Amino acid sequence: FVAITLGDPAGIGPEITLKVLKKREIYDLCVPVVLGAPWVLQEHMPAVRESLKVRIIHDVKEALGVYGTIDLLETGSLSPGTFLKGEVSAAAGLFSGQCLESAVSLALRGEVYSVLLPPINKQSLNAGGYHFAGWAEMVKHMTGAQDALPVLIGERYNLARVTTHVSLRQVPDLIPRERVRKVILMLDQSLKAIGYKRPRIAVSCLNPHFGEGGLFGREEIDSIIPAIEDVREEGVEALGPFPGDTIFLGMRDGNYDIVLSMYHDHGGAAIKLLEFGHLVNFLAGVPIRIFSVAHGTAFDIVGKGIADAGNLERSLRFASGVGIPACRSRSGQR
Repeated sequence: FVAITLGDPAGIGPEITLKVLKKREIYDLCVPVVLGAPWVLQEHMPAVRESLKVRIIHDVKEALGVYGTIDLLETGSLSPGTFLKGEVSAAAGLFSGQCLESAVSLALRGEVYSVLLPPINKQSLNAGGYHFAGWAEMVKHMTGAQDALPVLIGERYNLARVTTHVSLRQVPDLIPRERVRKVILMLDQSLKAIGYKRPRIAVSCLNPHFGEGGLFGREEIDSIIPAIEDVREEGVEALGPFPGDTIFLGMRDGNYDIVLSMYHDHGGAAIKLLEFGHLVNFLAGVPIRIFSVAHGTAFDIVGKGIADAGNLERSLRFASGVGIPACRSRSGQR
C-alpha cells in the first residue's frame, strides 16, 4: 500500500494525482490509497477528462487497487466553499496538514509501505496551524527523528543540501564543521539504502572561487574541508570541496553520484534547470519511507488541465520500491 495525500487542495495536487492514477500500469506497482475528501477529486475530474470511480474505504486493508477505481480514506475537515482554488488558504493548509499527519501515522504503524505527498503550500500550512518551514520539518517532528535530509534524485543528477528553508543571511552560521560532517554521513547512509554501494559525494564550496584562501570567507577552511577530512577517516568517499559554479560539470562527466550544496538555491537552480519534471524528493533520516515532488502548487494553472504529472508519477514509482538510482558507481553497479 502507498498512502497518497492530495497535497494542497487549492493547488494542482488533486489534478496530478488523478492523472497518475488513471494509468493502468500504476496498479501493477502498488495499491494506491488516497487520503482526502472525495468531493475534491470529483471537482478536478473535468480537468483531466476522466470519470474515475471514487470508492470510500474505512481501513487501508479494504483497498483493492483495481484500475479505474480510486480507493479513498476520508481524511481531514474540509468543506466546499471554504477556500478558493489558486489562493493561499488556512482551510486548505489545515486539510493538507491533516492528510499528511494521517499518512505519516499509517506509515509509522506499518499499515502502508510508504507515503507520497503532492505539493503543499507553506503559507497555507502555517495559516492552518502547522507552524513548520515545510513538509520535511513537519515529518521530522511527527516521527520524532533527530534530523531529516531532503534528497533530490533525478535521471542523471542528484542533490542534497546542508541547509534548506532558511534565509541566506543565516547560512554561514548554520554550516559548522560538525553539521557538515553529520549531513555527509546521513547522505552516505541514505544513498546506500537506495542502492548505491559506495556513494561518491561531491561537496560544494560556499564562497566564490573556493573562498580564495580566506579572502572571500573562511567557511571552506574552518568548516567544509575539515568535515570532508573527518568523514573520509570514517570510510566515506567525500570529494572536494568544489566551486559551486562548476560542480555539476563533474557529475555530468560521471565523476560522482551526488552534489551536496551548502544552501537551498545554490544547487537547486542547477538541478531544476537540468531535471525539472524528473525529480524525486525523498526524505532521509526519518523512520518511514516518504517521497514528494520537487515543484510547487502552481496556483496560476489550477483547473486548466495542463499540470504535468510526470514528477509525481516518477515519485510514485520510487515510493512503490521500483525506483532506480540515476547514477552508477565506477563498477557500473548501483
